[in-house]
Amino acid sequence: MSRPDSSRLGLPPLAAQLFTIAGAALGGAGVAAVGVPAGWLSGAMIGTAILAALRLAEPLTAPFRSAAMVSSGVAIGAAVTPQMLQKIAAYPLSIAIMAVSVVLSTFACAKILARAPGWTRSTAFFASVPGALSYVFAVAATDKKADLSRIAVVQVLRVFLLMGFVPLIVAETASAHAAPLSGAVDPVLTLVALIMLGAAVGFAMERFRVAGGMLFGAMLVSGGAHALSLAPGRPPTIVAILAQILIGAWVGARFIGFDWRLFARSAPAALGSFFVAVGIAGVFAILAGLLLSLPFAQTLLAFSPGGLEAMTLLAFALGIDPLYVGAHHLARFLLISFTLPFAFRYWMKDEL
Repeated sequence: MSRPDSSRLGLPPLAAQLFTIAGAALGGAGVAAVGVPAGWLSGAMIGTAILAALRLAEPLTAPFRSAAMVSSGVAIGAAVTPQMLQKIAAYPLSIAIMAVSVVLSTFACAKILARAPGWTRSTAFFASVPGALSYVFAVAATDKKADLSRIAVVQVLRVFLLMGFVPLIVAETASAHAAPLSGAVDPVLTLVALIMLGAAVGFAMERFRVAGGMLFGAMLVSGGAHALSLAPGRPPTIVAILAQILIGAWVGARFIGFDWRLFARSAPAALGSFFVAVGIAGVFAILAGLLLSLPFAQTLLAFSPGGLEAMTLLAFALGIDPLYVGAHHLARFLLISFTLPFAFRYWMKDEL
């Protein structure tokens, strides 16, 4: 029996995915050409979302997703400097401040959504959790009153808006354009070794269910190699660009099969909760910056309620400390993973 076509273009699966990546690359090139910060990343996301709206996009399979994470991790790791490592002592207090912002943001947005027509309390709560999307869906699926479609609308819209607008906000508050990494370009053999070892460590971390394991495994290998001068400089620019294109395509592909009529009905409530979430994150980002003498652009990216992989790569693309941002988003994921069932029970206590 012949395999069914994967897209409305009638392309086989691999060709359909390559077409999607090509559309992402075209979008990235266009946005980068007009000088938008992190243009390759946000443009790739926008290009893929457009293809998805036209029903021409194909979701990336595991090999492409792994390539996105490993290439991103290798590129981010090359930006690691001794100065970054010296600032790790500031992380615990900053993460504690971020944790408070996550709690306030979740319950404030849930209250807003719960008052919107057609939203149950459980749907409002799960739609308001800032991150850990797969885990949130897994827990939400156990509640019969949770509308997974509405939850998806809010969660996907939040990531899309963050990746589209946060670079512009950051660019207005700091010199956020990524500075060229100094030093020589890593030799091909060194680059291949970093990719292979990074993939192996990342796969091991994934097996142990570490959030963003493939990204952080490659980031750990590349960061260690560059910090110890085992790698002489930086990966070729094309590696960083390819990483941004693939991550952008991966995020944009979430719009495949999107219910646009439900989106239109849910947009006012979703946008309202988004601005509240970003506003709360911004206030606490300012607080952390003042207490720890950190740039607002850096704390804003770390506190923004976006996806772990996307926000870490966005920090790298904007020339902001990716270790700090990545550590906070990993901490957010762990916080949500360990507390979500208890927080949901507290939220629903009036109905139990």
